[in-house]
Formats: sequence, structure tokens, C-alpha cells
Amino acid sequence: MEKWEEKLPPRVRERLASIKITPEDRARIKAQEKVKSILSAFYQDKLTPEQLGEEFKKLEIENREFLIKEAQTRIVDSIGLQILPEDFKKRGKALLVLERLKKEAKPSLIKAEINLLGELIKRCKEEKERVYSQLKQQVEENPELRMRKAKTEGGEEILVQLSVDEAVLTLPEWREFVSQHEEACSSQFAQLIDRIKNLL
Repeated sequence: MEKWEEKLPPRVRERLASIKITPEDRARIKAQEKVKSILSAFYQDKLTPEQLGEEFKKLEIENREFLIKEAQTRIVDSIGLQILPEDFKKRGKALLVLERLKKEAKPSLIKAEINLLGELIKRCKEEKERVYSQLKQQVEENPELRMRKAKTEGGEEILVQLSVDEAVLTLPEWREFVSQHEEACSSQFAQLIDRIKNLL
């Protein structure tokens, strides 16, 4: 018995002892750790999507389908609305490379959903930048929008001038837009992510 096990309550120790890990379970756990290691190298740009596929071809055949799906799910989970275009492209390509290793592959369906996801991410980013630019122009044309009331340590109220960017970020119009925009984009994003996962 390990030292840490001795510190556990008796009932927990009994339950722990009753759990039998089969050789198959051990092999699967080991394989899952291998997947984590391969994906870690991929995220750190040590592997290209093609090299990632080659690593998965080396895995034991009986666990390969399960592990490919797990890797794909982890890759999909690593995609967010703020992802850089080059990272999105790399992850999308990796999903397709892995999909083609499966017996019942659906690369064309997954590619279509990845393209829709890429368009959504781009559209959300461009819309946010467009509204920000419009508000920034308003602030630049109207210096009064940069003025804000603030209190000194002595409690005296003074006017302070914000930078143009600071002023935009404090505008109620910007805050309202961001709230609604993020809610709409996040909802559409989640739906597309679910659709991709259901295809894996």
C-alpha cells in the first residue's frame, strides 16, 4: 500500500482495493496518455497536421478509432472564437487528416462544417472591428466623448481626459454591442462545434 493510501478513510481504501484495472484498461490509459503527448507536440508546432496523422498511424490498431475520435474532440475543444486564422487552419487540417484514417470517414461533411465555422469566426471578428472603428471615429471627431469624471484621493471631483481607445471601451454603445454580439456569436459557434463533434 502506498503512503498516500494509508491516509484515506477505511471505506475509501476498501473501494479502491475493489476496483480492478484490467490489462485492457491499462493499455487504453497508456494510449490516452500517448494521445495527450502527441497533441501537445502538435499545439507547440513541433508536428504538422500530416506528421500528426503519421503518429496516429503508428498506434495499436484495436484502439486507433477510439483514440482518433478522442484526439479530434480535443482539437475541436481547443478552437475558440478568438483563435488566430493560422491556428484555425492548422487545426481544421488536422481534423481532416485524422478523419481520413478512420474506417468510416466523413471528410467532406466535416470539411463543410469547418468552413462554416471559419466563416463565422471571421464574420464575428470583422463585425466587431467595424463597430469599434465607427465608434473610434465618433470619439476622434468629438473630444468631449473623451472626458470622464473622476474622484481624487481627497474626494474632489475632477475631469480627466481618456485616450481615444479608452473612451471607446467605456461607451455604453460599445458595451451593449459587445454583450449582444458575443452572445449571438457564441450561440452560433456552440451550435457549429456540436455539429462537428456529432460527425466525428
